Amino acid sequence: MKAWSSILVAGLAAAAVARADLIGTFKTITLDGSLGDWSGSDVLYNDAEIGDGDPLNSSYENVYLANNGTDLFIGLDTKGTGGGDILNSYTRNIFVDADANGASGFNGGWMTGGYDYLIQYGSGGTVYSVYSFNGPNQSTWSWSFISTIAYSYNDDAIELSVPLSALGLSGGDTARVLLNVTGAGVTTETWASEFESGAENYTVALVPEPTTAMLLLGGLAALAKLRRARAA
Repeated sequence: MKAWSSILVAGLAAAAVARADLIGTFKTITLDGSLGDWSGSDVLYNDAEIGDGDPLNSSYENVYLANNGTDLFIGLDTKGTGGGDILNSYTRNIFVDADANGASGFNGGWMTGGYDYLIQYGSGGTVYSVYSFNGPNQSTWSWSFISTIAYSYNDDAIELSVPLSALGLSGGDTARVLLNVTGAGVTTETWASEFESGAENYTVALVPEPTTAMLLLGGLAALAKLRRARAA
């Protein structure tokens, strides 16, 4: 796990108007380094809500989230060129507060949400993992490895798949999510959001209930099977 080098402080605590939190869409994303599976309804953070870092390709145009019954999918639309490559020196951090309890989990600098899990990607290809917070106090950078995660990338896009179970989440749960970018070559850190009050929440989509049409088709198939059995 790569250490967090610094955190932005009081100057970034200015107020801003945040969008509504994201109610997740139940879908399966194909990890192919393309953002073609994503739509505007999957955007957790847009460009206006993201504090750009330096170099520019460490920053994000949009951050997408969606889930199916087992996995949380994360799409990172990076700016410029060359930002998506896992061999890049940047460490892309995604903090997840899974229990809506600011008194548990990591809090550093202005962070007060209490972040229970950390997803990391990059750092020269050395990290593509999820961790749980285990610090003796909330300001100590200390995390336990849970597992590696699936990923795909191209020049300006990253797609990640993280087991919901690794984040302590299931359908209907709501998690607060913050992102930042650190590591070698980063002179100004990217933040989404730049302040705790702008942090977005993601509600995990429930497994869809069977539709009436699906139930009818299932019933007809069962009836046809029964008739064939009787005719045999």
